[in-house]
Amino acid sequence: MPRKAAKRVLAFGCHPDDVEFQCAGTLALLAGLGCRVHIATMAGGEVGSAELPPQEIRQVRLAEAARSAVLIGAAFTYAGGYDLEVQYDAEYRRRAVRVLREADPDIVFTHPPMDYLGDHEETSRLVRFAAFIAPVPNFDCGVVTRPTTRVPHLYYWNAAGRRDIFGRPLPLSTAVDVSDAMRTKSRMLACHASQRQWLRQQHGYDRYLDVMRAHARQEGRPFGLKAAEGFIQHRGEGYPQDNILKTLLGELCVDI
Repeated sequence: MPRKAAKRVLAFGCHPDDVEFQCAGTLALLAGLGCRVHIATMAGGEVGSAELPPQEIRQVRLAEAARSAVLIGAAFTYAGGYDLEVQYDAEYRRRAVRVLREADPDIVFTHPPMDYLGDHEETSRLVRFAAFIAPVPNFDCGVVTRPTTRVPHLYYWNAAGRRDIFGRPLPLSTAVDVSDAMRTKSRMLACHASQRQWLRQQHGYDRYLDVMRAHARQEGRPFGLKAAEGFIQHRGEGYPQDNILKTLLGELCVDI
């Protein structure tokens, strides 16, 4: 594996803890190579509590997300959206572009276009838009910003449950061996302590760390890996075509 890689990486999820569940192991590996990592969340998780009102749980959850980012030396940004109200409109497009311009990434990770929650799917569309439009000088994102210097490599992490809304596996293009990063990934997710009670009450399970670890084991099983995170690279017109994760991570990255 290369010893250092001076790249900028943005993981842009919808809710606090989405990034930790789906790609924190890869982020930890990239941070270890010297990449500058930035984590962003579109919404504040305002609906994610049965006890606290929206404004209070948002403060709690954003503080948890910031603590998680610190564990790998990452920056953290809240895009200003509201839980379960994320939509592909002009205001949310401006929010997404502001985050992209702040991070100016070489690599972007986000939700897949098809996932179990509409907020996730809308965030995927917004981040895809922003990745392509943030370099355009004449796009007004509502504040004075500098356009990004490139269209970044764009990767979608696997869907929650590793299936689309019809129960089908997503067409992953690459997987990253995160076996040695699982301790860090677990510590990052554990920062989101407020979600333990919520997931227990809303979804009927208590061991959210165990759920994450099981997901990583299942992701790695087809490749003989102890734990993995799978991704789909966006290779549409105008986007980089090479797999930069393979270039940076070497044998830890498996092309599918």
